[in-house]
This record gives sequence, structure tokens and C-alpha cells, in this order.
Amino acid sequence: MSTKLTRSSNIELFRVILMIMIVTHHYVVNSGISSFFNYNSFNVNMLFAQFIGWGGKTGINCFLLISGYFMCKQQFRWKKLLKLYLQVKFYNLLFYFCFLGAGYNYFSVGELFTKIFGVINGLNGSFIGGFFALYLVSSFINILIKELNQKQHAVLIGILLLIYSISSTFFLNANYEYLPWYTTVYLIGAFIRIYPLPIFQDKQFSRRLVVISLILVYLSIILIDIFCVKSGKGGFYTPFYMVSDSNKILAILCAVSLFLLFKNITIRQNRVINILGASTFGVFLIHANCDEMRKFLWVDIFKNTLFFNSQYFFIHAFLTVIIVYVVCTIIDIFRIYFLEKPLFKLIDSLELKCKDRCVR
Repeated sequence: MSTKLTRSSNIELFRVILMIMIVTHHYVVNSGISSFFNYNSFNVNMLFAQFIGWGGKTGINCFLLISGYFMCKQQFRWKKLLKLYLQVKFYNLLFYFCFLGAGYNYFSVGELFTKIFGVINGLNGSFIGGFFALYLVSSFINILIKELNQKQHAVLIGILLLIYSISSTFFLNANYEYLPWYTTVYLIGAFIRIYPLPIFQDKQFSRRLVVISLILVYLSIILIDIFCVKSGKGGFYTPFYMVSDSNKILAILCAVSLFLLFKNITIRQNRVINILGASTFGVFLIHANCDEMRKFLWVDIFKNTLFFNSQYFFIHAFLTVIIVYVVCTIIDIFRIYFLEKPLFKLIDSLELKCKDRCVR
């Protein structure tokens, strides 16, 4: 009997929207556009860039909530870990040699060694490394969750939010570590799954919470802009301060509200949405692969900063994000169907043969 898990199209649609949010965020912050923000000559294009560029860290939180929600009920699967590892390494090596050949970087034995053998690449400096580490320890987190009752689980989340989110947001403490924070968000997702409180199932509540959290995000951007314009100086290091990192209070509030909204949406299984959703991680690995990729995409190909003061900035932003998302998705779909599926079909057959021999 097949043990293949059926993808929920509402969650897969959520993944697609989240990845578009993240690509849009990178369109602004990785292209140099944010360095063009000038409060002495504030304009509509600047406000537009701020309004579309805030969602990257919120998107990361949403992916972590999805992981906590589903993985808290799953056993550790080494094949999933292997898929994750091979996917990361495939794109790391592919683009390392592509950009090496194109003259974007220089050959380094040390860097090549890291590309090949580095497992948790940038544990406290990248989403990929942090997520890989989270998956490695997820079984132990799940054991902890099973030992906690509802009150203890909620109190633990509250303590972690106080340490890593509230103090960082309102008291300017740099209390941010990738794995502890990812564990915090994982615990929130698990809590929503294990304790399906009426408020978590209330569609009207989730819609209202999304509206409130989005209003707070945009209001925070506007208030920081007003402060900076009035003071004549930057003041805050970014207009995205309240969502500038995954642990900022509005980044997690907005993530939880969006997750509840899409969790409660009922849509029929849709093969196209499920295929697109399966490639969202690949889109991330491709377009945010390395500094050379960022320069190649946002500076050399799409020339984002040249359009920042243009009347076509809105159109350029929309088309660029869609093109990047679509092209990256197509690349990853090809990888899945022509590399990953045949490889794991072979692995499955070898595993079956090994089991048969052990039985004999």
C-alpha cells in the first residue's frame, strides 16, 4: 500500500504566495534599492518599494509554522533529510560552477570543499542552515512536546517569545539565534495542530487578524517614514524595523494570522497548485543561492536600481518578480522529474532489496 502523503492544496497555495512574497522582498533588499531610500526626497516609488518589500522574514516564519504544524505528528524520515541535502548541494554546486565559468568568482579549494561537504551551511547565518538543523533535532522537539501539557506548552512559547521577540523588538536587544527562534516558531505551529482551539478554527477571526496585522505592518512603515522625514535623518536603520527579522513581533504576528487564514481555507485538490507548491523551496535555493546570483539577477539582468526613479517602476517590479518565480519554478520542476524522482526510485528499489536480504 502506498504511504505517499497527499498535499493539501490550500497549504500549497500558501507556499506559492509566500515564495512570491520572499522573491519580492529580495527584489528590494538584495538589489540595492533599499540603499536608495532618501528621506530628503521622499517619493511614491520609495513608499511602493517599502510596501512590497517587507514580507521576506514573515514568509520565513510562515514556512516554519507549516513545518511545526505537520512535522509534530510525523516521524523522522531520513529520505526527506537526504532530499533536502541533495537539493541544496545540487544548486550550490551548479551555480558555483556556472558563475565560475562566467567570471563572477574565482576558484577556491576551500570554497569548493564547503560547497561539496558543508552540511549545515551557515547555521546561524542563513535560512537553509537553520532549517536543516531544525529538521535534524525535530524528533527531539517532538518528544518534548509530547511530555508537555497544554498549559506548559503555552508557557514555554510565551517565555521564548519574551526572550527572542518582545525584548528584541521593544528593548533593542539582539536576541536572535536561528535555531532557537526556528524552534520557537515550530512550537507555535505544533501548538496550533495539537490543541485545535475554537479560535484557531474560526475563519472570521483569522481574516480579522490578518487585516489587523497588515494594518499594523504598514502603519509601522509609515510612522517610521514620518519620523525620518521630520527628523531629516534615517533614525531607524530600516523602515521595515517591525518586520526586519523573523523574530520581530509583527513578523510573527502576521505569520500566525496568515497561517491560520490559509489553514482554514477549503479548496479542492489541485494538481497544478500542488506541483507549484512542491517547487517553492527550489525557487528559494535558486534565486537566493549566493551573492553572485543576487548580482546576476537584480543588478546585471533586471537592473532594478535603474528603474527605481522611473515611472515604470511598478510594472518593472511586478514583471521581474513573476519572471524570476516562473523561471526558477520551471528549473526546479525539471530537477524533480529528471533527477530527484529517478534517483529516489533507485534508492527505494535498493532499500527494498536490502530488506528482502535481511529477512532471508
